Amino acid sequence: MFPSAAVVGAFSSPYAARVEDRSLEEMVFAVTKGALADAGLTIADIDAVILSTHDQATGRVIESMVTNGPSGGVDRDVTTLASSSEHALCYANLRILAGQSRRVLVVGWGKPSEAVDPSHPDRLTAEPFFLRPLGFRSSVAAGLQASAYASRYGLDEGALAALRTSRARASERMHGLPDGHFDTESATDVVAWPLTEADLPRSCDMAAAMVLVHPDEVTSDQTAAWITGLGWATDGYEIADRDLCDLDSLRVAMKMALRGRSIEDFDVVEMTELSTVGSFIAAEAMGLASVGAGASVVSRTTPAVNPSGGNLLANPGNVAGFMRLLQAAQQVRGKAGAAQVESMPRSSVGVATHGFAGQGNAVLTFGASRNEV
Repeated sequence: MFPSAAVVGAFSSPYAARVEDRSLEEMVFAVTKGALADAGLTIADIDAVILSTHDQATGRVIESMVTNGPSGGVDRDVTTLASSSEHALCYANLRILAGQSRRVLVVGWGKPSEAVDPSHPDRLTAEPFFLRPLGFRSSVAAGLQASAYASRYGLDEGALAALRTSRARASERMHGLPDGHFDTESATDVVAWPLTEADLPRSCDMAAAMVLVHPDEVTSDQTAAWITGLGWATDGYEIADRDLCDLDSLRVAMKMALRGRSIEDFDVVEMTELSTVGSFIAAEAMGLASVGAGASVVSRTTPAVNPSGGNLLANPGNVAGFMRLLQAAQQVRGKAGAAQVESMPRSSVGVATHGFAGQGNAVLTFGASRNEV
């Protein structure tokens, strides 16, 4: 049996192309309150708060200075992680397993609309002397990855169109975004060859929170998603040194999290999609498809892949990966809303990806019971 913590509360704000009627602090407060209510707890029950910040996006030197209060961090042990939102959840789990905390609140957010241009902070992560002056950013990295894959294996245009359509339909069920946000037919301008606007994630604003507790703290009136596996890995920084058609860090993270199990043993997979072609590459690294045949992920029904619609149509910046883990947990809790898979899932996999062309990956598996596959 995997030494496990459990998710007993989760809440996220509605996806919105641009939130103008609420401040970031108000968004953080709302999801904190919602996650605690879902868990049947109050802030007084929480002994640690983990915040996932992205100072560069909002232009604040220390973003947690304005979000610590609305997340309930005053007079509590607060840790801020700025690497990637999924690492905040991994850290919360490890903190509980280490005996440092019993009940932990994890809060993350993404409000790219507050940035003058969300691509500016994206470019700051690029190597400063050569790549940054060229305007290197995530969309360019995704284009290089897609072109490498196309050169090696070719591209199935029919599969690309089918993926865009399936994600749009799922996202329409989930999110009340403005008319035209899901238009995949007219978004034909090439952004980074061979990827068009319809092939790349579209930014939106949102916040989300989850409550993790020690196994002994799970009560009979709480619906838990047990963390049954955990793994993460980071590949080399230099994009030219990596095989862009193979996400090595995802393979390593999957092996750690699955612990000898097969991806076929799970009912639902929620995974980050760097692009339409990037989803094919990720599917191959996860074992959902054979090498060069990632396009087959479009027609997979077992396990169900991204029933929430994923992040192509609604990508909340810093918290994009965190949301894949949240959605995976909500599936086994039976609280995934419009995305809920009809036959109640007993197990799920959440895959969170970050960095240029999928440099880093974190994988968490969830079960409806503590010893679930």
